[in-house]
Amino acid sequence: MRPARLIVGLLQTLLVATAVVLPAQTAHAADTSFYVDPANGSDSNSGTSTSAAFKTIAKARDAVRTVNSAMSGDIVVNLRGGTYPLTSTVGFTTADSGSNGHSVIYKAYGSETPVVTSAKTISGWTTAGNGQYKASVGALDFRQLYVNGTRATRARFPDTGANFHLQSGDKANQVLKVADSQISNWGNFNRVEMVLQLQWAENFLRLKSYTSSNGVASVSIQDHEAGILFKRPYPFLSAGSPLHFENAREFITEPGEFYLDKAAQTLYYLPRPGETMSSATVQVPTLKTLFDVKGDSLGSPVHHLKFSGITFTQTNWTEASDNGLLNGQGGLYNISADTNNNQYVDRPPAGVNVENADDLSFSGNTFTHMGSTALDLNHGVHDSTVTGNVVQDIAGNGIMVGKFSDPDVELHSVYNPPTSPAGEDVREVVTGVSVTNNVINRTGRDYIGTAGVNAGFVHDTTIDHNDISDSPWAGISLGWGWQDEANALGANSVSYNRIGNVLNQLCDAAGIYHLSNDPGTVVNNNYIHDVVRTPTACSSAVAGVYLDEGSSNMTAANNVLARTDNFVKQNANGPNVTLSNNTSHNTGVIQASGLQPAYQGLLAKTNLAYGKPATASSVYSAQWAAGKANDNAPASGWSPTGSDTSAWWQVDLGSPSALSQFSLTTRQDIDQPETRANFEVRGSNDPSFADYTVLGRQGASVLPYTTTLTGKIDARQKFRYVRVAKTDGGYFYIGDFSVQQAGVSLKDPVTTSFNPSTYYTIKNVNSGLLADVYQGLTTDNAAVIQWQSNSGTNQQWNIVRVSGQLYKIVNRNSGKVLDIRSSSHARGTAVVQYTYNGGNNQLWYFESTGGGYAIRNFETKQAMEVFNNSTTNGAAIDQWALANQNNQLWTIQ
Repeated sequence: MRPARLIVGLLQTLLVATAVVLPAQTAHAADTSFYVDPANGSDSNSGTSTSAAFKTIAKARDAVRTVNSAMSGDIVVNLRGGTYPLTSTVGFTTADSGSNGHSVIYKAYGSETPVVTSAKTISGWTTAGNGQYKASVGALDFRQLYVNGTRATRARFPDTGANFHLQSGDKANQVLKVADSQISNWGNFNRVEMVLQLQWAENFLRLKSYTSSNGVASVSIQDHEAGILFKRPYPFLSAGSPLHFENAREFITEPGEFYLDKAAQTLYYLPRPGETMSSATVQVPTLKTLFDVKGDSLGSPVHHLKFSGITFTQTNWTEASDNGLLNGQGGLYNISADTNNNQYVDRPPAGVNVENADDLSFSGNTFTHMGSTALDLNHGVHDSTVTGNVVQDIAGNGIMVGKFSDPDVELHSVYNPPTSPAGEDVREVVTGVSVTNNVINRTGRDYIGTAGVNAGFVHDTTIDHNDISDSPWAGISLGWGWQDEANALGANSVSYNRIGNVLNQLCDAAGIYHLSNDPGTVVNNNYIHDVVRTPTACSSAVAGVYLDEGSSNMTAANNVLARTDNFVKQNANGPNVTLSNNTSHNTGVIQASGLQPAYQGLLAKTNLAYGKPATASSVYSAQWAAGKANDNAPASGWSPTGSDTSAWWQVDLGSPSALSQFSLTTRQDIDQPETRANFEVRGSNDPSFADYTVLGRQGASVLPYTTTLTGKIDARQKFRYVRVAKTDGGYFYIGDFSVQQAGVSLKDPVTTSFNPSTYYTIKNVNSGLLADVYQGLTTDNAAVIQWQSNSGTNQQWNIVRVSGQLYKIVNRNSGKVLDIRSSSHARGTAVVQYTYNGGNNQLWYFESTGGGYAIRNFETKQAMEVFNNSTTNGAAIDQWALANQNNQLWTIQ
């Protein structure tokens, strides 16, 4: 079909013009201007011109204190571009406030980029055997490492992408049981951590000892963690919970992994391809907090202070190394618990922390590579704004807002000052805060039970028009206390946010998650999409919107919840919850959601594809050129010619990159269903795509009009080229396309070659039995089991390449293919045979492990296995999260 030439030119022009331009910074008439230059400045200078700039921000702050008591205009501290290395936190107190209604503004000078960091560079690398390098780090302790600006992976076993599973938790004897093949007497054993994933929270458990009997290891953890884990009833200590081990040199097996031997003060690293340690920039963070903005008291807050255009990067937090760490919820970590579910938690630190503050502003900043929370408006914050920032690649929560519960207050307690807790100051309640038009992605990189935005007891707070993606737990969490009683919550707005690819590791949450009585609050007009159950998620809700315990006196209306595992989930709600017109598609809501036009340019900062050279199989005309699909303006787009029956579009990223997610926005101006189905996202290092890996795939199911498809990329190779290709010969159109960089350890691609004319048997490594269609049935949904070899045609399979690394596996007897029943993402879902229809649940890829293949489903990313490690004839074959077990390994013969 030819692209329709409706009169959309003006709209396209406006969006193109606004999509890549951020709002102009307000011109400030300043009584005084100061300048800071980290490269050429000196703290002995006057700081009053670019040629006499200070060197440090702390010196500029001190200079401001001498002139800010009776301001007649704003004071502007201009930060020249360059790196501001901190060895101690910069504090801002009431003494640093504006006065007479004017503000003190710390801002980037012109278009330059000031970078505030606690990073320390590690040098002096020498070879350490097995391709590894080592360097002395002195007394430094850290949990993150960045090589040439890319996050490295803390050494783990099994490697990224796989997990072991808890056999059971014995609370009486305070041991965790795993297969004894999964644990060993590793070096520095008491520094090794078991990372145990429970429903909505992660737990870092330092090992103490273990004993083995009959193939089972009983693992004791250190006393602090044991005193919490084996007492608290929630989250459940469930058999089957995913786990892995971290922090042993023996675990370094993949490029991009590191290990810190703290006792020997030595860092070990296995470089990724292309990294040369003699020239690589290797950095570790050193400070918990870069800026601490804290008024002297609730009655004497810091006020009228603004921060704009600053990059905050690299902070450190070693609580899990020092004491273990058990996440209660939302990153608030347990300090104690009992068997009656009385739990006490503490709050993680933030790269930028704010307390006792009024009329503050954070705008146009970038927060990245934070060791915990990026920005925290902690308590006693009023009438302040967080607008137009980029928050990316964060260890924990992106943005935290408001009071949760103090360490000495049980977390289920009502917080309603001044009556509860008695005598609490009502000024602690965060009010009048606005968190709007921010891009927040790749949060929870280490502490996975955290959110893009996590707000506790807040009042009259607005969380609107944010673009949030790639979070392992909730996109937005609002509320605390699990109570339907009156509390400090109320009159909040969570509206017009665009949230996709969240809850991509955990469960029991949603794109937007809510707790407790919240009178007058609205959760309205949000676009929440691609929230699907992943292999490590438990069976609890994976929802678009989740109104959890105590949610009362609030409204959730006009939300678009598309491709979510659950729609709206309610649990133990109180009275007066109004649900209205929540649907799977509403064009008006979709197009109004996310960043407002003036802030669309922020998305380009996180998009590796933005503005890169794009080519296509054909172009209809210059109006729909290939570059229109990666210009950050979805109102325009690329169109092939109407006669192109092999349409594709691709982008050259410039160099090979590891990728974390893709987003494809469909046509916005005309409803053309054929453009929204049957296409693949492919990665390659060959511009001709003679060889490629399928990164994402949309089958025959038609996406809704104006929708965005966002997918998590699990391939752990680097790709220079990304192509989106139509697979059915039909007409195609792309409104906008983006990919984001990942910081992961890498693995070599698996090269498989099966003759499509050959009939193979598929033998389980654990049992020695063959994959078999039950009783030779030829009907859809017939069970696939294991059975001893009998030369039957129901035990013989064609393995036929469909695309890239993806295969269909065809039974010789029935002609039907291996299929995950009903495309379910639930662990334990049966593998059956079914007539081939091209669905992702019928496509499989093979990962070689040395002893055989893990055969993984492309829809669910789970591995085909024999149920319960059975070695008997007739045992069911199902799917389960990859677990490095022999019942998930198969040989092809």
